[in-house]
Amino acid sequence: MDAQVDCLIIGGGPAGLTGVVSVLNQITIKPRANAAKIDESIMHALHRSWFDPKMISVGVDGGKINLTGTVHSWSDYDIAESTAWAAPGVTNVDNKILVD
Repeated sequence: MDAQVDCLIIGGGPAGLTGVVSVLNQITIKPRANAAKIDESIMHALHRSWFDPKMISVGVDGGKINLTGTVHSWSDYDIAESTAWAAPGVTNVDNKILVD
């Protein structure tokens, strides 16, 4: 769900139906994407993972992340992609990192 109002409308709907005894609302609200914060968050996390910030470039378009650059192993490739997915507000990751 993108907004709290959607959660309330959808989550509260079945409760008024005949025969419904209870409603368990497990709907979650995803955070809105803030491109500057997502970029900064991913680059900071990659730097903590011992990546050279000059080796990977992070582009952000809404919640879509574009990763480009070069890493030394497939493990580094996977770590970079996982790190991007872990940032709040990310909805898609396009990983175009090359393994050298």
